[in-house]
Amino acid sequence: MTIICPACSYENPNDAEFCDACGYELGGVTASVAPTIVQSPEPISPAPTSTSGTFTPTPPPTFPTFPTVPTSAPSAATARLISKQSSSPTSEFLLDGSNAIIGKFDPDMGPVDVDLEGFSGDETISRNHAEIYQEGGAWKIKDLGSTNGVFIKQAGQSKFGARITTPEILNNGDEIAIAKIRFLFQSP
Repeated sequence: MTIICPACSYENPNDAEFCDACGYELGGVTASVAPTIVQSPEPISPAPTSTSGTFTPTPPPTFPTFPTVPTSAPSAATARLISKQSSSPTSEFLLDGSNAIIGKFDPDMGPVDVDLEGFSGDETISRNHAEIYQEGGAWKIKDLGSTNGVFIKQAGQSKFGARITTPEILNNGDEIAIAKIRFLFQSP
């Protein structure tokens, strides 16, 4: 018998505490639970375009748009982690190509580059959970020995893959689960 994850419908061993695909805490879920129907999120309208003479490209219709922090001209090494949570404290994180540590602030270890404190599910995040970086022109992510893992759902796939154990390449449109917290990865 297996336990069906109520978050992503992945079939887990009946003794699993967390979903092997998305990291969802299976706690009270039993092996006899039927899969739940996951509702699609409400469609998000594209942000209005500016009429002040500057050109604002219209984003692809399948990706939500969020306000961005003003920066100088973006480099080819820029990527974004866009929160999949509607009430997240930060809608997106801008990645500039340098190594970025994902985790939670700790007074003894100091700040992290992508701080997930305050996100729903942050209790499943390790202080130094993962690292996202660019290598040889490709974006990669690796787990830094976290308790609850890192999972990737490749663009066009319906399920998250198994917990990553080695650095994995990220492609535009991939979804990343840092334990229970999900992000959409976008790169040029």
